[in-house]
Amino acid sequence: MSLNLHFTIEHAHFQLNAQLDISDGEVIAISGANGSGKTSTLLAIAGLLPISSGSISYREYIFDAAKDAPQIFIQPEKRNVGLLFQDGALFPHLTVVENVAFGLRSRGLGKRESLEKSTQYLADFDIAHLCQLKPHQLSGGQQQRVSLARTLITSPNILLLDEPTSALDAETRIATLNYLEEVVSTFSGPVILVSHDLRDIQKLATTEVRIEVQHGTQVVANLIR
Repeated sequence: MSLNLHFTIEHAHFQLNAQLDISDGEVIAISGANGSGKTSTLLAIAGLLPISSGSISYREYIFDAAKDAPQIFIQPEKRNVGLLFQDGALFPHLTVVENVAFGLRSRGLGKRESLEKSTQYLADFDIAHLCQLKPHQLSGGQQQRVSLARTLITSPNILLLDEPTSALDAETRIATLNYLEEVVSTFSGPVILVSHDLRDIQKLATTEVRIEVQHGTQVVANLIR
């Protein structure tokens, strides 16, 4: 079983070509220069950035098939993809438990059941004491742990990590990295890590893939194993 990326994203002066197959249980690190298309790759998989041509599929499910007949586009909330942003992207007006419950609510689970399940999930993450706090009351490491809980509580098939430690101080970064290592080592689906930090890549990834960039009248970035 694998995640199959065979697509192109085109902008006015930039083109990203991705040709990559990732197996279940594999942790791929994508590295490359700023602006080379690393985060764009994650956004395309999550359904937050449209592809120009080609396809994205996981197992027997086609997420995107552009310029084919018929064209296919599965909405982000139906892809069962977990995306952890580098800044956590928590909702500032919600408490910790409400943030974690958000994904469950968006999938149709009732408010009471969502909050009960989220409270238990936070206890499993050893951060139940944070339940009623707002994001601005948390440290950077706590915010990332809450964000990860919100990402994982929906049992995603695919896990995407976008610079998960880049916004953390040195001490918090080490603790968060150790925690992420535990998570990815037991995650059954494909994991894609975007990072500039060699320490993150060595700690978490089983394979590193670098985006190669060609400069000319149009910048062309190629993501190939």
